[in-house]
Amino acid sequence: MPAQRSIDMEEHYSSLLGDDPAEIAAVRRAVRDIAVRGGFDDRASDLVLALDEVIANAQEHGRPPIEVTAWVDGRLVVEVADVGEGFDRARVWRTHPPEPYGTRGRGLWIARQLTDLVTITTGQRGTTVRIELSPDPHIGA
Repeated sequence: MPAQRSIDMEEHYSSLLGDDPAEIAAVRRAVRDIAVRGGFDDRASDLVLALDEVIANAQEHGRPPIEVTAWVDGRLVVEVADVGEGFDRARVWRTHPPEPYGTRGRGLWIARQLTDLVTITTGQRGTTVRIELSPDPHIGA
C-alpha cells in the first residue's frame, strides 16, 4: 500500500501506511520537518527515533492501514494507530530497561526515554500510541 500523505500550513500531518518498512522514511522526514518548524529542532532526532520504533511495532504487531498523525499545538503530538486486535499493555509496558542481551521488547521503552509522554489506547478496534514533546518538559517530576 503506497503511503498517502497530507500536510498543511497549520502543522498538521497525516499519512496512511501499509506493512512495508520502506514507507517509514517519508514519514520520519515529514515529522522531523514539523518538529523543526514547531520549535523542537533540538529534540527532532529523539522524536524521529521514537516514532520509528512505534511505527515498526504497528507494522509488525498491528494490521494496516496504519495512520500516522502529527500536529503542533504548543506541544508536538504524534499518534500512530493500527487496526490490529490490540495487545496486553501490561506485558509490554516496561518501567525498567530491557534485558541487556534480550532480542525483543525495546521499542516502547525507547520511545518513553526519548519523549515526554507516551500513552497507549488499545481495544477491539486497534491500538493508538501517542508520543508527545513538551516545550517545557518536567523531567523527573
